[in-house]
Amino acid sequence: MDEQTLPNLIIAGVNKAGTTSLYAYLGQHPDMGASAVKETCHFLPLRYGEPMPGIEAYRAQFARVADRSVRFESTPGYFYGGRPLIDGLREALGDDLKIVLVFREPVGRLVSFYNFKKSTLELPADLTLGDYVERCRAMDEGALRERANNPWFGLAGGKYADYLPPWVEAFGDRLKVMFAEDLRHDPRGALRGLFEFVGVDPDYAGRVDLSIENKSTDYRFAGAQRLALAVNRAGERFWRSHPKVKRSLRRVYYTLNGRAFEQEDNSAVLDELRHVYEPCNERLAKQLRAAGYGKLPGWLTRNVVGEAV
Repeated sequence: MDEQTLPNLIIAGVNKAGTTSLYAYLGQHPDMGASAVKETCHFLPLRYGEPMPGIEAYRAQFARVADRSVRFESTPGYFYGGRPLIDGLREALGDDLKIVLVFREPVGRLVSFYNFKKSTLELPADLTLGDYVERCRAMDEGALRERANNPWFGLAGGKYADYLPPWVEAFGDRLKVMFAEDLRHDPRGALRGLFEFVGVDPDYAGRVDLSIENKSTDYRFAGAQRLALAVNRAGERFWRSHPKVKRSLRRVYYTLNGRAFEQEDNSAVLDELRHVYEPCNERLAKQLRAAGYGKLPGWLTRNVVGEAV
């Protein structure tokens, strides 16, 4: 196996926690090479019990960055794949593989996930947050293991403590947990710590362009949104290589078809979610402290309702 054309770093989770921005930030470091598309999803079939594709298409994702000391991709859905996916990563990518996980306060993450799935037309435009949560709660574990039901994974996806232990066990000190709150409030400090973790020049954190990526926005016309999504998917390799062009076109598109999400009175729903996640957050705090993490964000040390971003 030619390991120089495969990644040695994976951003494995979680959805709507800033992984797209992190992918863009890391790709600016001269010693780090990003996959041609952000979410290769190569190992995602292992999460759903599906057959794995061949390795050659995956290898091609890193052909243009084979000379970089760190090669990486970011598929946040990997986090929920458990031992089958973890074993698949280790078998294919070897014992030097490092893993990064980014956690976000789960109530805010759920709201962001719900808005994102509406913006990608995977949820009905008139679905309320309360109805969405009830539909998520109605999904049993078997249903959530089906790929088609991923839009309804918003609630379960915030119960990080249910999924973290096998990652800690498998990767030990080759696993780094980060927090979206740190990326938002002290991005250069967070990047410096990550650069140190992967063994590249940490001072480059001061030179990274910190433009925001992947912020969900509602739409006016579904047909135009569907076309824009198709163009974005088809041209992702080009957009990744020309971020300024993408930002310019995105601003124009948002002016023509974008709009803010309608504000609902979700206070009762958010309060209920806070109580749902409270025991999971307590377990996660214990798991992280046992793994050596001393500095934890506020939502892991006190009860807070997340920002609905």
